[in-house]
Amino acid sequence: MSQNPDVIVIGGGVIGLAIADALARQGVSVTLLERGNCGREASWAGAGIVQSGSWHRRDPLVQMQRESVRLYESFAADLRERTGIDPEYIRCGSLEVLLEDQHYRMARSEVKVAAAFEQDYGRKVLELLTPQQTQASEPALTHDLLGAKCCPMTGQVRNPRLLQGLCAACRRGGVEIVENCGVERLRIQNDRVTGVQTPQGLRSAAQVILAAGCWSSLLDERLAKVMPVLPVRGQIALLKMPTVVLQHVIERGRTYLVPRRDGHVVVGATQEPEAGFDKSVTAGGIGGLLGLATRLVPGLAPAVLVQTWAGLRPGTPDGRPYIGAVPGLTGLMAATGHFRSGLTLTPLTARIVADLILRGQTAHDISRCLPGRELENRLAASAGV
Repeated sequence: MSQNPDVIVIGGGVIGLAIADALARQGVSVTLLERGNCGREASWAGAGIVQSGSWHRRDPLVQMQRESVRLYESFAADLRERTGIDPEYIRCGSLEVLLEDQHYRMARSEVKVAAAFEQDYGRKVLELLTPQQTQASEPALTHDLLGAKCCPMTGQVRNPRLLQGLCAACRRGGVEIVENCGVERLRIQNDRVTGVQTPQGLRSAAQVILAAGCWSSLLDERLAKVMPVLPVRGQIALLKMPTVVLQHVIERGRTYLVPRRDGHVVVGATQEPEAGFDKSVTAGGIGGLLGLATRLVPGLAPAVLVQTWAGLRPGTPDGRPYIGAVPGLTGLMAATGHFRSGLTLTPLTARIVADLILRGQTAHDISRCLPGRELENRLAASAGV
């Protein structure tokens, strides 16, 4: 084991692995420490949706999200070429089903705003479909709808395969991956982080990157003050049909249906910040998801319920991730709290953090994502708690 790498990455989820890979490709010696097995927490539990966010928004975070979506095809292709593992990224598009007048009016307003982006993308980025157009696009959908908001930019990736590819790329690039090695605390000398303490002993490094998901702010009491991260349970169900019944990601509020090439359909997800670190699956949570899924797609009623699970997404009070240097703790960089956008923001987050480590700056505006910013508790408000 390398006891003194250039960088220690805490956390082996999709963000931590992508950062480790990006740094190793630039000649940086990296050790990645994972408390369990790599990629088995929020990164594995998600549905793999890659989407651009609301077109009403123009803030720096949504601009980052859109750029990351643009990077995804080359990101996945490069990983496939280097490792032989295909993350199965496809730009399948999404349909948000519109059932009420208010949602229809909101969608129509967003489509008008989105027209300003057509020149940048060389195509429409959002369309409002009539009921007839919606049925023609997705015949399995319910007929009881007012239309659908169609975003052709939305993609999906098989997140377990993406994680396998990133692990393989890291190992081939010389990253030392140490699994089942939880970090007990940061080693701090004169307000500088010089390494971490693990059950296997002390690990030192010039730079430490914190990408430990919803466990990120538990390593030091100062972290809870400048970058609080909290777990938000999301329950998910996996269905199986004998044939493919959907082509697009289907959305209704926070609920989504993601069709796979092999006939599986991922249905998610609840949003439960009140559950804490409890990953239990509940009858009410799964029942609500399946009830809405079969209402939107009646043909799913005979589908086989293959599996259910829950993941803990790393939420922040204001819904924005922490990316950048942690104030008051020199040598510590944060890349965590991505909540529902972790898979989408992976390529760009890795690029930004690598730039910060190697060049001390980034061309992207991360001012609203910096640790230590003033926070509002929007997550609890949006969850109704």
